[in-house]
Amino acid sequence: MAVQAEVKSVKLQIKYLGEVVNGRQTYITKTYNRVKPNAQNQDIYDVGKIIAGLQTNPLYGISKSEDSGLSEA
Repeated sequence: MAVQAEVKSVKLQIKYLGEVVNGRQTYITKTYNRVKPNAQNQDIYDVGKIIAGLQTNPLYGISKSEDSGLSEA
């Protein structure tokens, strides 16, 4: 039996460098829900860069998180 994955939701996560506390780097993560499941990776990345450009903290990374449901095909 073949299993099929259906994307249920997509999130954009942007991670920023925070303060150094007790000699350890901290990070700030902002998550944006309800990204269109069929959005292209390049488009999601571009939006992340634009949002990050509006912040005062330096950008550390941009990621995409998907939640998928599995079913038999």
